Amino acid sequence: MSETKLPTILLIRHGETQWNIEGRLQGGQDTPLTLNGFRQICAVAENTRDIWTKLSATGTVSYICSPLGRARQTASILADSWGIRYSAFQSHDAIAERNYGAWEGMTLSEVSRIRPAEFGAHQRDLWDYQVPGGESKSQLCARIERWLARLSTDQPHVVVTHSGCFRLIRGLYVRASKTEMDAYREPQTTSYLLSDSNARECVMPIELTKRFDLNSEALTVQI
Repeated sequence: MSETKLPTILLIRHGETQWNIEGRLQGGQDTPLTLNGFRQICAVAENTRDIWTKLSATGTVSYICSPLGRARQTASILADSWGIRYSAFQSHDAIAERNYGAWEGMTLSEVSRIRPAEFGAHQRDLWDYQVPGGESKSQLCARIERWLARLSTDQPHVVVTHSGCFRLIRGLYVRASKTEMDAYREPQTTSYLLSDSNARECVMPIELTKRFDLNSEALTVQI
């Protein structure tokens, strides 16, 4: 990112899905939120309510989500929880999850067993290996960087996206290295306030975890 002014972003990851709990690569495929995923986003909405209220008080907030169903479900829950119209969310292809091509629907252990040559090539080059029919992490990063560079700085944004995009948006915003971004971990209850080149995690209090009866904070498949 350049030294120019950066937009303010409340960054939210979609809730847990059926394939998340099975450890499957989703990419452009879609499975619906679990009951636990629904509860997770209710908790996220409550946890970020004060931040959202302050952003709203500054003027018009831009609401953006990935066009994929799991992100749109998440946006719908947020809208209902905050008392805004779901139609306020505009979908943007640039923040759809990385395309995993031929690997979509598989677990990493299945990829390593069924497509061992591809899996080995990926492990040797995590950023530039392109999954057959899909994207490399470098290609995804370029997509996110172009989107972030065009994002308006005249208003705050609420952005609902996926783990791979989430990690890159956060990392590019604070100018993290590839190694630092690879080390990021974000359960579904993760949200960040990105402002003035800084990223502040909206830590989920244990009382909200209990109130919404969250069963887990399942991590994404790391790739």
